[in-house]
Amino acid sequence: MSFSNHCDLCENEITDLKKGLTCKLTDKYPDFKNICSKIKFDEKFQSKIEIVNLELERIRRDKKSVYVSFYFLIIIGFIIIIGGNYFIKSTFKSVYTFKISFGIISVGITFLGVAYTKLNAYKKKFRNAKFDKTSFDEFLEKYKIRYKANFDFKEKIYGTQEVIVGLEFMNWDKKTTTKTYKIS
Repeated sequence: MSFSNHCDLCENEITDLKKGLTCKLTDKYPDFKNICSKIKFDEKFQSKIEIVNLELERIRRDKKSVYVSFYFLIIIGFIIIIGGNYFIKSTFKSVYTFKISFGIISVGITFLGVAYTKLNAYKKKFRNAKFDKTSFDEFLEKYKIRYKANFDFKEKIYGTQEVIVGLEFMNWDKKTTTKTYKIS
């Protein structure tokens, strides 16, 4: 059993180069089956849950701009390709005009490649963030901790945005937590 998920979030974790991972309470290596009865969730836990949820929400908020950018680049790419094709048909046939039209069509194809690369990068980030959140929620389910995350994105100022992350816990010592993050 991997103890790293449990111990990484526990305030009782001690990591030493000689001993490795030990528990501050027992001064021994972690030894439990599915859940640790002595686990203490606090700052590390709260920070991790906020960051996992914030990252997924940030990526979700970028969805519209990514898709608008994708369609814009696709349209521009096809217009350039059609323009290059029209240039071939409308001019006299020579090696020089063929090279120019080939260059124009290559630029159009580059636009298409950039569009698909941006979309695939977005989808990959979204899948990874969704996986992280799902894994984290499954881990919390073992400890019967449920929560609801609320985000308040403030206005961007000089490329930095302030986000207030509020968590409402259904069954944990703390009922609500609020923390402010600055993201760029």
